[in-house]
Amino acid sequence: MIEARHSIPRRNPVGTLSALAGILAIVAATGCVSVNHLRDAQESFNQAAAAENALRLESTTPIDASGGGTLAAWSSARNGYASALLSLEKLEAADRQRLRQDGLWGTALTLKALSQWRLGHFDGALATAVEARETAADQIYPRDQALLWALPGLIKTDQAYHKILRGNSLPEVEALLIGANGAISDIQSARKLAETDHPVHQYLLQAKLAAYRNFQVALDRLQNHATVPVDHSARVEANADLKELDRLLKARNTGTDGGNLVEYWATLCALDPP
Repeated sequence: MIEARHSIPRRNPVGTLSALAGILAIVAATGCVSVNHLRDAQESFNQAAAAENALRLESTTPIDASGGGTLAAWSSARNGYASALLSLEKLEAADRQRLRQDGLWGTALTLKALSQWRLGHFDGALATAVEARETAADQIYPRDQALLWALPGLIKTDQAYHKILRGNSLPEVEALLIGANGAISDIQSARKLAETDHPVHQYLLQAKLAAYRNFQVALDRLQNHATVPVDHSARVEANADLKELDRLLKARNTGTDGGNLVEYWATLCALDPP
């Protein structure tokens, strides 16, 4: 079975898509039309992320950005992301200028890119990320910057997922996941943009582990049930990522939830428990 990229165990909300929504929850109530559109988009994204998380926790069926998995349940989340994107696309030139003046343009573009990604609009998401870096670099929070830089890797993980489902060749999937310019490399590069103990690392480390999990599934599906050798560089890195995730969770005193989350990834990816 191919695990959804951000699939996590029941009762362990740490690092889920709702965490992405949470980092964008900085828009205060106001009567300004432009900010209201941004707040509406933020609320729609939060609701969509919550719906997607609930589906991931309740079902073992994989979900991908194109709507795989339980279609009826996924449609609710997809509609939320679409609503968020629509709110942002309603912004006119004057609205965009107001958001720039209020220091919120970077937040708007980050939210737009994430919504496009979850809807499977990969080219649009990448273009928006570039726009954010080129037009709002001074308004992007470090955590948002890390997410925007990680976006190509998150997208490559989705693309690899699709290729596994279609039965594409293993080298194609490997290149997308563990290649020099693959998902894991992209996400690791993005981690360098945030301080060592920044909470965004909890999300990015799990994104790396999920990409590694897809690599495991690719070997099983596309190479006659092969497994990752113990000394494989990708496995070595995944073990290191698991240990780092464990350290971060303990530093934040997440208790049982954090321990269960680490145990989940160790079991799912057949890694060595920290």
